[in-house]
Amino acid sequence: MKLPRHVKIAGQTIKVRIGKLENTYGQYEHEVKTIWISDNVKNEKDKIETLRHEMMEASLLLSGVAWCEKMETEAVVRCMEEIFFPSWNKLEF
Repeated sequence: MKLPRHVKIAGQTIKVRIGKLENTYGQYEHEVKTIWISDNVKNEKDKIETLRHEMMEASLLLSGVAWCEKMETEAVVRCMEEIFFPSWNKLEF
């Protein structure tokens, strides 16, 4: 299993990189459209799960849902259905 170098979410190309992160497995930087996975994550399964987590975060930010003052359940569910899952399902590991 190898992490992809980039993923497509909501028509945006998001880079996937391995790097030094403190106190976290992963991070999504919205301003530069980059998902970072900590180089401390050695287990491939943990890397994939971290990528999935960060892709969900990116989906929420790209859809605009993350910017809402109050999270509406239906908005989050639709974001996952229409933005996250189509992106996740295209990946091959």
